[in-house]
Amino acid sequence: MRITWICRNCDARLAKVTARDDDPRVAALTAQAGDDIIDVDREGNLVVHILCEDCLESIYPEEQSDLYFLRGPELH
Repeated sequence: MRITWICRNCDARLAKVTARDDDPRVAALTAQAGDDIIDVDREGNLVVHILCEDCLESIYPEEQSDLYFLRGPELH
């Protein structure tokens, strides 16, 4: 089975991995993420729809966002 992460805003492919159907990480992913962001394609592969970093920053600008943990450390 292939698991592909795609940006739900710009459709950029972010990552792709291959896993067995019985891999515990697959069960954990489907249990945590839920049906609202995971689709199954016609071959039975998982497609996970998330926001890429660029879209995340454009949708939630830094000054309006509490998502500071996603950014790297800033030097003063």
